[in-house]
Amino acid sequence: MGMCRYVGSPTEVRIRREVADTEEVVCRSVYIMRVFDTMESGSSREGFRLPTSDKDIMFWPPDHKVICDLSQISLYRIPQHTVILMECGDLLPGFIKLKLMTPSGNKNVNSSLIASNNEIYISSFLYRAKMLESQQALGGIVRSSVQHGPCATFNNQGLEADFAHCFRSHHWPNIALPWIQRCQLKNWPPDYVLSSVIKDGCHVVPISSSPLNPVYDCEWRMSFSRAEQQLVSSMNHCQFLCYGLLKIFLKEVINSNENESCLCSYFMKTVVFWVIQNDNHLAWVPENLLMCFWTCFKLLISWVNRGECPNFFIPQNNMFRVKVVGQNQVALFAHLFGLYCKGISYLLLRPTIRKHLYR
Repeated sequence: MGMCRYVGSPTEVRIRREVADTEEVVCRSVYIMRVFDTMESGSSREGFRLPTSDKDIMFWPPDHKVICDLSQISLYRIPQHTVILMECGDLLPGFIKLKLMTPSGNKNVNSSLIASNNEIYISSFLYRAKMLESQQALGGIVRSSVQHGPCATFNNQGLEADFAHCFRSHHWPNIALPWIQRCQLKNWPPDYVLSSVIKDGCHVVPISSSPLNPVYDCEWRMSFSRAEQQLVSSMNHCQFLCYGLLKIFLKEVINSNENESCLCSYFMKTVVFWVIQNDNHLAWVPENLLMCFWTCFKLLISWVNRGECPNFFIPQNNMFRVKVVGQNQVALFAHLFGLYCKGISYLLLRPTIRKHLYR
């Protein structure tokens, strides 16, 4: 009950999502008139209203169509549509190159093109820089935007907002096809959610597997933000509260001021997805909330110990690859294992959680 007061009751969370759905439908036509389609993502869109809830908005040109193989090019009308082909090649799982197949009328795209082996590719580095420049030129509060990963970030009265300028594919990527079979085998998510996720495809955002190395400037990362939204919405409320509890634990314990770590809330969401799908014996009911939390926490510790956090959609993509390595990994594991040894009662020492457990 305390977590419902802090994170939101089932009704409150449902209303927040419905309001966001309505806002998206209303605003979408306005943005398309400005040559952009848009989608809100992040924890605010998922239904949270925590102090750390971020607001992420993805923008993409709706007439640019990303395909996964050449057979899909016939689905689009040229020259009304600009067709872009995903190329995986020998890249790390989850990263691709974007090859321009038909001419583009978008000046930012055309300013980001580079030639390689007699083919034309869109540089993620150049596109990111062009979109940041365009956003800063709008003036107002977005004039202060700075680059943060694949996003242009600005601060609005203490609330950070991330704008990710990307491209959308209406096709489910070939490398993620095994995910469909895994979901069917594990019976999560439900079939209707799985069908909707596959139908919506994915996005590609302008960030490479090694952002500081110019050799990788043509790489883009696959993003499954829409799919993640639908998976979170399909959770029961106990699962959603457990996800919220992990976010609070990350902020107040793992990433406390004296002990800043390399973990982010995206890893917490990934942990919850894997536990829901793989642990069929775990009862996701309110009276078992702390046990659900502890199960997720133990999985997180095992990942840190191995230095491996498998992406939920593409497990070959180790999301700890450049973040949880070397001394960072050793220190983080020592910290998390120390918390594990103290037991779940350690939660009582944290301000937000203690307040609710003592009620």
